Amino acid sequence: MAGEPGFAEIKKRFADLWQSLVQDGNVRRPDAERLLLTDRVRAALDRGESRLRDAPVEIIANSFAIEDRLHEAALTEIFRVRHRDLGTLHAIKTLRPDHADDPVARRMILQEAEIGLRLRHGNIIATQALLRLDDGRPTIVLEWCDSNLGDRLAETPASPDEIRTIMTRMLDGLSAIHEQGIVHCDLSPANILFGTQSLESLRIADFGIALQGAGTHRQLDLQFAGQPDFAAPEQKAGGMIDHRADLFSAGRILSWMLRTCGDAEAIELHALAGYLSQPLPQDRPETAKAALLMLGGL
Repeated sequence: MAGEPGFAEIKKRFADLWQSLVQDGNVRRPDAERLLLTDRVRAALDRGESRLRDAPVEIIANSFAIEDRLHEAALTEIFRVRHRDLGTLHAIKTLRPDHADDPVARRMILQEAEIGLRLRHGNIIATQALLRLDDGRPTIVLEWCDSNLGDRLAETPASPDEIRTIMTRMLDGLSAIHEQGIVHCDLSPANILFGTQSLESLRIADFGIALQGAGTHRQLDLQFAGQPDFAAPEQKAGGMIDHRADLFSAGRILSWMLRTCGDAEAIELHALAGYLSQPLPQDRPETAKAALLMLGGL
């Protein structure tokens, strides 16, 4: 490396850069200021940008630099962050500042973290840590996924074979969730993520309104929770929910994916979608594993 063309020039310029970070003229910068400037330089290098951004880098838990706000909901917000030392991308989910002292919101995000840390499966998003911000807000660190099913299929509709792959991975992840006694309650295209371009990298995400066993969302002090277009009838009615509500949602997602496929192309998949999304829970497959076996036989 040292003998490569141009290295001597880079080495000299780096020394000048380091001197600028450490000292302001003849005055040594305070450590806090130096760290903030270093993070801004590092962030520009990570993004491949030739200019530093004017806004200072916000640091979470002295470890993660915030790069972008991805989503803001009624109680929570999600950011893309980069680890200061490893350079790895992650997502963090925390309470909005105006709900920092909301006992219901705090209980829900702590439960989400506890559920996520229990689940380990290749088709479930990895919860990596639970942190506490300086202001006391609990914060979940998640593996980074750069796309969701809704955005992905908006660009390019899926073929029947691709839909089979997506459903296989989704049902496999659901089976692992249900085996832990958890009901997801919020399956939708927005909560089906992908870590890479491969469909095999599918991850079921967002356990914010999940139930630990059969129950109702009144247990979480919620009147209704879920996506109206994908939630099971019993969930929308505020009734008792079990794992079969997730199978209904999976069926609705399958129907949504099949909207660009003709019946002749995927008649068996249309039939499975109808079976999964039967109005009555007892008329659906008994388990995600049973639905997976049906899919494999198509």
